[in-house]
Amino acid sequence: MRQLYVTKTGLAIFDTARAYGLANLVVTARGSGVRAVIEDQDWCFIISVDKLPTNPPSGDKWAVLFQPEGTEWSRVFITYGQAAQGQQRKRVRQVLEKQFNDILSAYQNPLHSVTLGSSGETLPGGLEPAAFKGLRHPSRRQYSEGPIKVPKEDWALACLGMATCAVYRYSREVAQGAYLALLSVPEFVRFAYFRTVQQMLRGRGLRYRGVQNAAAHYAVLLADEVRKARARQPQLQDRFSGVDYFTLFRTGNQWKPSQGGRLNLGPLMNALSSDPHATEPMLRWLDYCFRRGSTEGGEELALATTEFVMRFDLTSYERLARVFARFIAGNKVNIDNLPNEKTLKEVMGLVKA
Repeated sequence: MRQLYVTKTGLAIFDTARAYGLANLVVTARGSGVRAVIEDQDWCFIISVDKLPTNPPSGDKWAVLFQPEGTEWSRVFITYGQAAQGQQRKRVRQVLEKQFNDILSAYQNPLHSVTLGSSGETLPGGLEPAAFKGLRHPSRRQYSEGPIKVPKEDWALACLGMATCAVYRYSREVAQGAYLALLSVPEFVRFAYFRTVQQMLRGRGLRYRGVQNAAAHYAVLLADEVRKARARQPQLQDRFSGVDYFTLFRTGNQWKPSQGGRLNLGPLMNALSSDPHATEPMLRWLDYCFRRGSTEGGEELALATTEFVMRFDLTSYERLARVFARFIAGNKVNIDNLPNEKTLKEVMGLVKA
């Protein structure tokens, strides 16, 4: 097996997106039937593949990564003008084609690191909100802070990973009209086709009560997709450590990113490890709480379920139990959606000691 090392910089989404981008590049160049493994080793992501390609992707294999349909290129570059978005996409492709061998050579070195500074390519706001900071013009005190820039090869990989493996959902409830950006964080994931990663974060089109409410529900849906995969293939060990999220909101004619966070999937992934079939009722009940919470009069349940999935502690569990009990007492819950004792025990098993 050959290994590639994506050394982390501290910019969480940028690092995860580079790992997906590099895996995408290698698998697409090798052709159908090839699978890479993305493994999180704290200080870096390690991408393992049986054999490295010698040439960049070509023809239809290459084009599928850059087609507007089924990818998120326009969202990645949403902070640019519409005319510039296509140019940026072409720029990414040019860099990856011309620097293909240099990229593979550099990332085979475990000591390869990315220099963050004032030279290179600017990280777009639709990719990494932590890099889109500071004043964009001189202040009265003549102070300004520019965006973070990175080498063009690392920039191109991150853009590719975010455009192919992230999910952007437009919502009029979040920040009065915004895009919610979501990116699953691999812990040990077999990667063969980027749409498989995208589909794991498919949503239900609900009216969410805020960005954390939406992110928490998507995390439960992701866990359920992993559960289904493990139920079909018991030997499957794929797991995700979290979901990175942030919002993009419009101010006048410009889109700007808002700082988000990372939702920890550890408790849900650990629950799946014991028995994926047994965890189905638990995930179905949490999904119901989010769906019921999205309807009129369900705000309290939505917030309680969100807090529980965000924290997985005793206090948040007790609050969720009390709120759900009041909904039962008020005849606001269909009898088919009442959790049984076993389901509640599974939910309690998520609570941190």
